[in-house]
Amino acid sequence: MMDRRSIWTALSLMFSSPSNRLWEVMRNYESAELLYQDIRNGQCAFVNEREAARMQAFSDNQVYAVQKLCDQRGIMILTYEDELYPQRLRQIYCPPAVLYCRGDVTSLSTARSVAVIGARQASEYSLRVAYSYAGVLAKNGVTIISGLANGIDAQAHRAAVEAGGITCGVIGCGHEFDYPRGSAQLKASICRTGCVISEYMPNTRPEPENFKVRNRLIAALSDIVLVVQAGERSGTLNTVGHALEQGKEVLVIPPHDILCDDYTGQSRLIEDGAVPVYSPAQIIERL
Repeated sequence: MMDRRSIWTALSLMFSSPSNRLWEVMRNYESAELLYQDIRNGQCAFVNEREAARMQAFSDNQVYAVQKLCDQRGIMILTYEDELYPQRLRQIYCPPAVLYCRGDVTSLSTARSVAVIGARQASEYSLRVAYSYAGVLAKNGVTIISGLANGIDAQAHRAAVEAGGITCGVIGCGHEFDYPRGSAQLKASICRTGCVISEYMPNTRPEPENFKVRNRLIAALSDIVLVVQAGERSGTLNTVGHALEQGKEVLVIPPHDILCDDYTGQSRLIEDGAVPVYSPAQIIERL
């Protein structure tokens, strides 16, 4: 008989989580255990034929293989019903059924948190701003949330670590991948006081679409989202969209050069009503 954590892991594998399909079906059940039981008995009336066939072919050994790998790699499996699962994520559309975590997961539920996000190919000015703001915020007890991408994300994480604060990274692939390449040392530093999490199984490759999906988690884990640099089509704006849908406040570093396309996204956000900030103290006051 599988325990509750194993059942949630099995359901996330069966429904190819992250996917809202699991939650659509779960609405018809009082518990994950009852859904799992119906699926295994071929009695779930809320899945289509293709889903039913895939689930009948599912083996519990797949769950045990994932759990064994996580045990070997020091990865904690945190399910939707676990006490340490962050309440902020329970409140969003399509919350992760399972989180794969390294580090201190209690850091996901700290009182104050700010997402510091921006371009991968960031200017020296923007990198300095990200480092300065994230460092000051971290020294003042604010948890820094970001996506561990190169550029602004990595700079914000690094500043928080070097300030002796807490930072949490949300990755768009499994923990088994060194992505971005060469980020293992930064991840290890983050995990000393914060954590690195993923909703993807440890062996999931870093596919481009994964990162847009994970952006909703970066926004959800934050009280405020701070945009440091964003071009017209920056992926940063995807995170902003999630933040606005979730009712989060979006703050923007004023563009360094209003004639440069690298800052077009920031200019438009300010035009649309986002608040420009000129010091970390403004952010701390709004928190």
